[in-house]
This record gives sequence, C-alpha cells and structure tokens, in this order.
Amino acid sequence: MSLGLPSHLSRAANSRALATAARWAGLVCLGAAVVNVGVSSVGTRNAVSWWVTLLVLAPMTILLILLAKGRTVGLTVAYLLVGAVCTYFYVVALFAGNPAYPDTNLFVVALPVVAMTLVGGTGTGALAGILWATLGFALAEAAVLLGAATAGRPFRPDAISLGAYLLLVGILAFDGLTRGSRARSQSAIHRAVRDARLVDLRRELLAGSVADVHDTVLSELLAVAATPAGDLPTRLAARIDADLKRLGALPGADGDEPAAEADPWYGSELRRAIEDARDEGLAVEVSGDRDAVARLGDDALRALGLAVRQCLVNVLRHSGSAAAEVAFSADAGAVSVMVVDSGAGFAPTAAGSDRLGLRQSVHERISRVGGSVTIYSSEQVGTTVILTVPVEEAAA
Repeated sequence: MSLGLPSHLSRAANSRALATAARWAGLVCLGAAVVNVGVSSVGTRNAVSWWVTLLVLAPMTILLILLAKGRTVGLTVAYLLVGAVCTYFYVVALFAGNPAYPDTNLFVVALPVVAMTLVGGTGTGALAGILWATLGFALAEAAVLLGAATAGRPFRPDAISLGAYLLLVGILAFDGLTRGSRARSQSAIHRAVRDARLVDLRRELLAGSVADVHDTVLSELLAVAATPAGDLPTRLAARIDADLKRLGALPGADGDEPAAEADPWYGSELRRAIEDARDEGLAVEVSGDRDAVARLGDDALRALGLAVRQCLVNVLRHSGSAAAEVAFSADAGAVSVMVVDSGAGFAPTAAGSDRLGLRQSVHERISRVGGSVTIYSSEQVGTTVILTVPVEEAAA
C-alpha cells in the first residue's frame, strides 16, 4: 500500500507504520504475560512468582516504551539483548512457580517471544525488517531454550511465536516485492505531471511571444507604412529601436534598462503606451490615480501597459475617433485602468477568434498575470475596456 505518497516518502511511511504497530503489539504481549501469570497465581501459594515475573519483565517493558517514543538502532539492539536476558529469567521463574507446566509449548511462554519478534521489525526497509525480526525471534527462542534447560523442562517450539514470526516476515516481504511496481507507477505519474506542466509552459511562452510580436512588429510596420516617404520621425525610430531591444532581451534580464525612476509612472509601459498613441495622432486624456501603478509588480505592470497600448491602437485603427481617455483607479487588492472612446464601437460577442489584438494582446496577456478584462461596447456609441490587475503583496 503506497498511501498515495511518492515512492521515496511511502517507503519510510510504511516502515514507520509497521514498526509502530509491532512495538505496541509487543507491549500488549508483555502486559498479557504479566496478567496471565497474575491470574494463574490467584488462590495458590505461588503468588511470589507473579512479583518475580513482574520484576523480570520490567526492564524489557521500559525499553519497549522508550522504543515506542523514538526508534534508534542502539535502543533496538539494547532491547533485544535485555529482552533475551529477561525472557530467560521469565521462563525460569515461570517453571519454578508452576510445576504443572510440562514443556515450553505454552501460550504464556510465547508472549515475550512474540514481543521480541515484533519489535525486531524496525528496519527502514523490507530486508532490514526481516533481519531484525529474525534476530529477535532467534534470541528469544535461545533464551527459552536455556531457561527450559535450567528449569529441567523439555524444549518444544510453540506455534504462536512461530506464526507471529512468519506473519511479520510475510508482510515485510510482500511490502518489499510490491514496492518496485509502486515506484514505477508513481514515476510514470510524476512524468505525466511534468510533461503536462511543460506543455502549459510552452503554450504560455508561445502566447506571450505572439502577443509581443503583434504589439510591436505588426504595429510598427503599420506605423511605418502610414509614414510619408523619407526619413522616419525621430520618435517613431526611437520607439522601434526600444521595441527591438525589448524583443531581443532575455526574460528577467536587466540589460540596459534605465535605473528606476523616482516616480514609477514615468518609466512604465503605461506611460510609453500613451505617449506612443499621442505620437500617432490620438488625443489621450489621462485621469484618476496614476500613482497606483507603483503597487504593481514588474510583470503585471508590463502586461497592463502592453494591453493598454493595444487598446489605444484599436481606437486609432477601428473606432474612427481621434480622442480617448485612460482612467486609473485602485482599491485594496487591485489596480484598474479604463480605456474609453466615443467611436464606432462594435459588438463584443461578434469579435472573431482570429482577432489577435483583443484575444492575445489584451485578454490572454492580462489573464496570465491573474487579472480580468471587461468590455462594454455598442455600435455608434463607443467602447469602454476595463483592465483589472491584482496587487502583489511584495509590491503593496
């Protein structure tokens, strides 16, 4: 049984569970031995044997309780050695106080043997557990043999202790034999999860790349096509150069980025988007709390700026309006930017799936940073796009 854990965790968990169960079963066996001797001595003249048995099993019980609290190899070895000595004196005292017991094939004799056998299964693996169980069983049986010889009784193996030993060995062997198949199954699951995650990462990277190309290369080509013959305007050339540098930079690299402005607004993608739209002839009015952008992380701020840029490009290309308003607002958990125009408008439900501007550059870009996009538009009335991005704790 793998417990639903990875193989490197289920192995240790299974071993700890088996060891804990074995130790507590051992305590039950020792307690049963004391109770059995006590009950059999009631009404007889051999009541002293109960006290002797209690004293003999006390060190073994104390070590077993310590093992239940914390397993160590040294403590386990000490328990087995002390347990063998205690079992020897227990058998001698048992036969001395009960002359009617004919041999060692008795339930009361098997109890400490079972206790030592069960606690022997404390290894962190199947093979180690079998070795510990075998060592505990062998030491206990040797102690019973010596005790019987000292008391002058014949030694006969009992079925109870032998059955407990074989049961424990069978459980440990089954766990060891099935562990390999569990590990292979879990490895396959882990590989499937990893492959699915890689597919998601590739999809996100592709979507981001498509949006970047749409927002920069395609937009700049259209701007160049609309420029009269001759040299490019200085602002347009600088914008193309900045976009090419951003496209060629590695994600997360500082590159030649300028130092952070005292006012985050002036170095943000949002301001660049508005200035670029103004350069192309769109009258953009800015209102609201623009300082709220300082609460956004770098990724969220960049995504918001590029999405606003695409909204303003759409106003220029499709609305027929020469003016737009960009309004900022914020609350405790998010920053919102509203882009409004009074142009031709459109039916949002009629926008085709091939419209990369809205789908890739706005919706998917904002959703990748945990935000949302709401569009209100009517034909011949205008369009309002509300972009909402959550505030990062580190930025807040």
